[in-house]
Formats: sequence, structure tokens, C-alpha cells
Amino acid sequence: MPLNIAVVGTGHVGLITAGTLARFGHTVIGIDDNRAKIESLRAGRMPFFEVGLSELIEEETASGRLRFTQDLTEAVAEGDVAFICVGTPGRPTGEPNMLAVEGVATALGKAATHGMVVVEKSTVPVQTAARIRTVLGRTSPHPFHLASNPEFLREGRAVEDSLHPDRILVGADSPEAHEVMARLYEPMVAAGARYFATDVSTAELAKHACNAFLALKISFANGLARVCEASGADVVSVADIMGSDPRIGRDFLNAGLGWGGSCFPKDLAAFRAQSLRLGYPFGLLDEIVKANDEALASAFNKIKEALWNLEGKRVVLLGLAFKPGTDDVRESPALRLAQILLDGSEVVPAPRHEGVVADDLMTVGQQTFAQVGAEESGPPGDEGSHPAVAGRPVGRYVNPASRAASGSNRLRQSTRIGTVRMPFSRTRSRSANSGHSVQTTRQS
Repeated sequence: MPLNIAVVGTGHVGLITAGTLARFGHTVIGIDDNRAKIESLRAGRMPFFEVGLSELIEEETASGRLRFTQDLTEAVAEGDVAFICVGTPGRPTGEPNMLAVEGVATALGKAATHGMVVVEKSTVPVQTAARIRTVLGRTSPHPFHLASNPEFLREGRAVEDSLHPDRILVGADSPEAHEVMARLYEPMVAAGARYFATDVSTAELAKHACNAFLALKISFANGLARVCEASGADVVSVADIMGSDPRIGRDFLNAGLGWGGSCFPKDLAAFRAQSLRLGYPFGLLDEIVKANDEALASAFNKIKEALWNLEGKRVVLLGLAFKPGTDDVRESPALRLAQILLDGSEVVPAPRHEGVVADDLMTVGQQTFAQVGAEESGPPGDEGSHPAVAGRPVGRYVNPASRAASGSNRLRQSTRIGTVRMPFSRTRSRSANSGHSVQTTRQS
């Protein structure tokens, strides 16, 4: 029997979750406190690009199974399950900022007129469910059941992954919650998805563990590439041979600029912080990040070696998002590479495929990043290196406000992402520390 679902948050995870659950016959209400976003979704305009997303949302909205609102009380009035799908950006310490999760839990407790299953879909630290349970108990007299149901979506293939998952992980604090979640995902399990039922802490920790291990494979491949280059071996062939071993697998063994995006950097920093809090300094996580930075440094050194002097040279970056099939440039290695190159060359970010163009000042959530062209992310701090992981040897984010105040805003570009167009921009400014001009051009 279909369930009534409230999905709080309509970002990359929430919107795709809402569309997917509606596709499988449930009645779903997507909630967001951003009025403009709700109006856009009602009009069929997507807040970001993901293959197949607009079609999914359009079809499920037309079916009547999916609608959007700002009113949380309306959304949970008949709800059986409420998903928390809000952002958990990193703090300077590496720990995730959980204010949005706490805010949603508080609002749910006040808005609910009956008990329900509350599900963490956002990536959260282990033991977060206990915090949510405390908040709900403080704000509502109704009985709630807690569950953790982390997503395993790949940007660029997120809709496909959501509609046809290879695994579903549910950690719950009661048999009642497990029963409801099993009903929720029954159609997907019937279609062949593996279903893992665990306790809440196991599910919470598994998400961070998965992302850390995938980042490890990429960092290993990049370290392997350095050895192959020095010895004359072919890193692709070595990776193919490794990948033929079913114990290893070929996925995530491609050498390149390294990993980035909205998950890996933030999740590794959060996992490291959690481990320290629990009494174990997980040193391997630091080495994974170090190897990732070395991959970017290696790419920069190759460019510098080829060009000799960077001053006066033009470098074109082909491929701007952190991976194919998405317009997401958060924590893109190419953006970090472009920032380094700005110390001595002219950088021209160029689109790799239609509808995706890098930008200098891109708003992600409510934060604005100083950016310049590429692939994966976490939120920046003020002037300096990425705040989540200390000691990064290369690349930095620059707070646009700080730049403007110091008079050193060296790169500004217009943006075209999807169907949103901003004016053509051409800017030439003088670098305060290198004495060269930086020019970027953009076609709208």
C-alpha cells in the first residue's frame, strides 16, 4: 500500500528522492523554505542539472503523486515518513555543520500531529539519530521512530541510481520503523535491489566509510600513476589488470586530477573528525587527502614544464564540472588548478559539453565561492586553503567579499548553466602579486 511521504529539502538528494518515491507509487510532498525554488519546481524548472531529472519531476507532478510546498505542517499532516534531506556543509574543523538538520528536527516536532518515522537521508556523523531523537522528544509529545537511509547516488547518474539502486541501506531503532521502510522500498527490492537492514549507527557510519574508501582508490591510482611515469609503465594497463581481480574491481582506479565534488572532500574531513572524537586518529584519511593534493600538483608541474614561464601564456581548461553529466563545479579539481595557474598565466575555462560552463562566482546554497573552471566539493572559508583539511599544499579558495575589499579580484566571469543565461563578461585586471594581466572571455 502506498505511503504518504514528506521530503524536507529539495536539493540534489531531496529532489531526486521525492521524484523516485513518487515514481514507485507513493504520495510525496517536497518541502523547501526557499519560495523561489518552490515556485520554479511547480513551473517545471529544475534548480540544477541531472540527466533525466526534469522528465522525472514533470511526469510525477503531472500524475498527482508529487507536489511541492513551503508549508511543513501541511506536508506532514498525513505523513507516514518524513525524510531529512538538507545540507551538512563542513566547518573549519572538518566537522559537518548540523544546524539545518537540527532546525528540521525542531520544525518536524512542532508541526507533527501524530507519530511517524523520521529518516536521515542527509549524510550525517554517526550518532546523529540520537541527537534528532532528543530534539523530537523535546518539541513533540508524539512517538517517533528514527531511521538512517543514506543515499549512494553518483552525480551525473543520480536519477538512474535512485530508480534502479544496486543496494538499499536502512538502519532503524525499532521493528516498527524497519517494517515501514521495508514497505517503502518493496518495489525496488522486488526489482532486484539488495536490502540491508541494520541498526542506525551502522548505517550512518557506512556512508562515510564508503566514500572514504572510494576516495582511497582514486588517490591510489594517482600515486600509482607517478610510479608508472617514472618507470615507463602504462598506468591504464596496470589499472585494467588490477581491476580484473574481482577483489579489487576497476571502478575508481582512473588516474587524473584527483577527486572533488560535493561529497568526498566534505565526507573525508567529517569522517576524520568523527574518528578523532571517538578516540581514534585515522591517519590513513590524511594520506588519502595528501595523495589527492599531490595529483593536482603533478598536473600543475607538467603544465609549467611544458610552458616554461607561465606569464603571458593562455591555458584552456576543457571540462569544468567535477565529473561528466553534471553542472556541479563544487570543489572541482580543475577550478583549483585554474586558481594556481592564475599566479602566472591567462586562464580560459571552456565548456566540455552543452549547457555546462564554469563560473568565477557561483552560489552554492547560501555561500558564494571564488571559482574558475572543473570537477567534486565542500564549502570554502575566507582567504586561504580549504578549511576542512589543514596543510593542503596547493590550491586555495578566496572569499569574493575579501577579494573585493582588498582590490585583488583577479577573475570575474559570467555564467551559463542549463537554460539560465547571464550577460557576456570580459574583464582584465592587474594581479597584486605577479604583475601580469588575467583575461577571461565568456560567450552567453
